[in-house]
Amino acid sequence: MPTDADDVQADRHSFRARWVFPATSAPIEGATVEITGGQIAAIHTKHDPAARDLGNAAIIPGLVNAHTHLEFSDLNEPLSPGESFTDWIRSVIDYRHRRTKPAAEIVTDGLRQSRTSGTTLLGEITTDDEAVDVLGGRQDPSVVSFREIIGLQPEDIDDHCATAQQHLLREDKHRAGIQVGLSPHAPYSVHPDLFCRLIAMAKQYRTPVAFHLAETRAEIELLERGTGPFFNLLNEWGLWREGLFPCRMQPLDYLRSLAETESALVIHGNYLGDDEVRFIAQQPNLTVVYCPRTHAHFGHELHPWQRLIEQGANVALGTDGRGSNPDLSLWNELCFLRDRFPSVHPAELLKLATLNGTRALRSRLQEIELLAAGQPADLTILSLGKATANDPYTAMFDGSSRIIATIRDGVPIFTSSDELT
Repeated sequence: MPTDADDVQADRHSFRARWVFPATSAPIEGATVEITGGQIAAIHTKHDPAARDLGNAAIIPGLVNAHTHLEFSDLNEPLSPGESFTDWIRSVIDYRHRRTKPAAEIVTDGLRQSRTSGTTLLGEITTDDEAVDVLGGRQDPSVVSFREIIGLQPEDIDDHCATAQQHLLREDKHRAGIQVGLSPHAPYSVHPDLFCRLIAMAKQYRTPVAFHLAETRAEIELLERGTGPFFNLLNEWGLWREGLFPCRMQPLDYLRSLAETESALVIHGNYLGDDEVRFIAQQPNLTVVYCPRTHAHFGHELHPWQRLIEQGANVALGTDGRGSNPDLSLWNELCFLRDRFPSVHPAELLKLATLNGTRALRSRLQEIELLAAGQPADLTILSLGKATANDPYTAMFDGSSRIIATIRDGVPIFTSSDELT
């Protein structure tokens, strides 16, 4: 009869790689990662005959996609941005009307794309209740499911709040791979009174919030003056009413409310001003989620992510969705940043894609370490291909590097290498 010791032994395994990259300390050459019971038991450079030697490979913390819309995962290429952001929104609405696949099927494929690109944790914007049922499976990344709420008509506020509360009270919300949150969509799509009630609900249930803010100049114009492309769009759709938005609002007004929650993601933040940057840097419960290739897709001005970091703000990375991005690979976002910002130390870039995203989505943990003894064994493994550089980061970002495995809670949820099966 199997004993408890036999069960522990069966759940114990280890991997040796050329480089191991803890999130908060220097890379370790020729290191072994021991895993027991879904957690990291040790990292060391001692000889371990039982370790699976991955050769010229790197073990990094599991990649965290802090913001994505998996409902667009069936698109083969991003939707055209058109002449303005509001043109792109029209394309999004048209796509939603034309698609015939069930949302749950599309989201399932998005989860597959995520795990095969090294993602172990993601922040998903949920628009379909049935799609929530496919989230958090044992063979997929862990998920924080932010229920998207859109509504500008005051007479519909009670119904929207009922939808939000139903999501927060889901019976399965405590299953291992999923947490729940709320996403009042954006200033131009959520009535101010509805926004306030959703924030109050998030505070009541101590649940995280994701909010698209300062994404475009047009949004800033709508808040400040009630004019511009968003006014035209809302008027075209019969949604505009006089007094819909208080005069002279700023992103800072929304940030003050978000700061009252236990945890909030400021999605995009492309046009945050100096006052907003300073405010966010003073709020440890706020995270700006920068989506680099989506930002480039729309040709936005330079993103303030470096200024935010310099002032002490938490900045994480997201892919947005395939409506504005060619794929769901957080690794590709990281490589894109490495190419665009070669002066930024790669250790800082790696934190954006791992530690900072974990802080954003799992803020209840007081002190977070990744790839350290006692922590969950969420890992991404890279083959370094033909890389021969002695510098670990040069080897990691070599053009021949590729993801060969994704491990969540000590279990491979994706592998393309016989060494891990």
